[in-house]
Amino acid sequence: MRVLLQRLSHLRNVNPMLLRGSDSGNLVHWKALTKRKYSTPSVACVNLEKTLRIHAVNPPVINNKNDNGPERIQENVYAHNFFLNSWKYAKTVMRPSTTYAYVTNKEALEILKQDWNSMTSDETVSAVKKLSYNFRHNNEEKIESSRYTKAFSGIKTENMTDDELVTIMQHLVPFNNHMKNHSFYTNLCMQIERECMRRFLKLPIEKTLYLCDIIYQITCNINKYFSQYIWYSIRKKGNRPHQLSPQQLIQILFFLNIHRKPPINMYEFEYQLEQCKEELSINELAIAALGFFKTSTKIRSANFLEYIIRRSIADITEIHSVSIASIIKLVRYSVDLTELKPLLDLLKILSSYEPHYTLASLTHIAQTCGRVALYNQELMDRIIGRLNKELKTARLKDFERLLYTFSILNINSGNSVYQNVIEELRTTWNTTRASEIQRFPHVASRILGYMTIQNIYPIDLIKYVMAPEFVTRTCQGDYHFLSREYLVLDYSLRIEIPEYDGPFLKPTVRIFLEKKYFDLCQKTNLSSSRANLLFSEVLATCQELFNNTTDISIIRPLPYFTPQDIVLCLNEQNQLVPSKEYLSQFEEVDIKRVDKENSNNVRWIALILGHPGLLIRNCRDKPTGALAAKMRQLSIIGYMPVMVSYSTWNMLQSQQEKCDYIKSLISK
Repeated sequence: MRVLLQRLSHLRNVNPMLLRGSDSGNLVHWKALTKRKYSTPSVACVNLEKTLRIHAVNPPVINNKNDNGPERIQENVYAHNFFLNSWKYAKTVMRPSTTYAYVTNKEALEILKQDWNSMTSDETVSAVKKLSYNFRHNNEEKIESSRYTKAFSGIKTENMTDDELVTIMQHLVPFNNHMKNHSFYTNLCMQIERECMRRFLKLPIEKTLYLCDIIYQITCNINKYFSQYIWYSIRKKGNRPHQLSPQQLIQILFFLNIHRKPPINMYEFEYQLEQCKEELSINELAIAALGFFKTSTKIRSANFLEYIIRRSIADITEIHSVSIASIIKLVRYSVDLTELKPLLDLLKILSSYEPHYTLASLTHIAQTCGRVALYNQELMDRIIGRLNKELKTARLKDFERLLYTFSILNINSGNSVYQNVIEELRTTWNTTRASEIQRFPHVASRILGYMTIQNIYPIDLIKYVMAPEFVTRTCQGDYHFLSREYLVLDYSLRIEIPEYDGPFLKPTVRIFLEKKYFDLCQKTNLSSSRANLLFSEVLATCQELFNNTTDISIIRPLPYFTPQDIVLCLNEQNQLVPSKEYLSQFEEVDIKRVDKENSNNVRWIALILGHPGLLIRNCRDKPTGALAAKMRQLSIIGYMPVMVSYSTWNMLQSQQEKCDYIKSLISK
């Protein structure tokens, strides 16, 4: 009872939102083997109550303190803290304890000097506990990590009882962040995992999840650490989702989020989650959303996805900043573009809650707007305002994601946010952001590519990313990894900034990228039935209107815009003029300029198809930034761009109406 009261006292200051819907529960009791007779994993009954009196790991702090908005917290840290702060997970999560002994640095150093190879298992456990107490509760300066090398390398787990092994694991938790970069600590964790694989593969579900949680806590800060025990456990338990409680489902989805590759049938998992959705809080559903998103698994049930969106709206005051980001990412990944009404409702209500969310969460919200081309002016204005306030602390990837959205939604190039981002990059490119740009060069190039779409050319920064050595570093010498934004930069500079005197892509690289992205578009368009249908109908209408099938060209005047255009060359009487001979002089990768001055009184009309993927969905006939840029640049190279909107086209009933519509467009 005393321990229970201590734990309740510890939770008095916990955010009440995280405790919403929590239930009470007793501490987990371990069952350990005293002797092992067979090699097959088995389990027997002893009480490990004492081994629970340990101290959970301190969550890592992200060094981006920001006075303009809420502090950013990592997704996994938030999710695990949620478990720690909810009694619904008391039996499956190793919780903090206030019981400890005071151990000075002098005493700890004496322990580290001992011969750990000659210690008994009981002595080793006692030594690790004392070192753990010293590390966690001593106010003196931390002992240098390297001083632990000999001691931790001398720990022999194979001779320990199950009880002793679990106790060692629990008391290693405080060292996780401090020793994450030391091989001796990683090797110890791997040694412990081998023992867990040998001993604990047949534990009941609660004890399995509890052990998985301890392993997570001792390894979560080790870079790219892959836990075999967690992977095996979630595969075994996750393949029977109907046997799991709602909280067990959520915890397994948390571990799936960490491992990324699902070893289970996610569709069955989704079905079971949907059955118990009313028993879960909105923040639990958000943790589940992470599991689906990080394993690249869409929510297949449109009804369940709409439920998550509607539940988010209903519980908007309870959603944590990390939770809204998790939910919105899954929605972005899963949503059917023909069923956007619930998402529109969610975006509308999110506007007034913007101050409660971190900039990182707002970037995910903005990305969703860009992904589905939905424009909410109040929301965008608020996000732009936050970016302007947090330029100094924003990450390079925040700039990239937000500028991607601004380019899709065609946010006016006169908006001050563009110049503010440019000035921030200019002043920090070779100083405070140099290491970030060095680590993520592809992000820097995309930022400038998105600006180019908006007719914004910071030449000094563009020269940085177009430099051959920067290009090579961006793709690590393999041009397959260069993004399309490099094509946009290269071609757009040639068209809109003829005075540019900096480096371009090598011709071979430009040709390679043009072919790569055109081929990719051709494959993708096979499934874009509405775009293909619109193209076929407009082409057939043009052929009928002019009674001509040979002098209508299907080309890409701007080769980096992959959708083909219908090009008409018309004389003063609006009659077709043969154009194939003139156009045949160009290679596929060439910009196909037409000379206005020497065009013999002909007009080059490019019919641009405004299918749903190129228009902002809730703004009638408003082009996305990419389509607007295409029309702008076509004008520069001599064409008269004319957009055929799918919404207008679909309202035309007869073929005669369609012919009249095309005729009215090209006669302007």
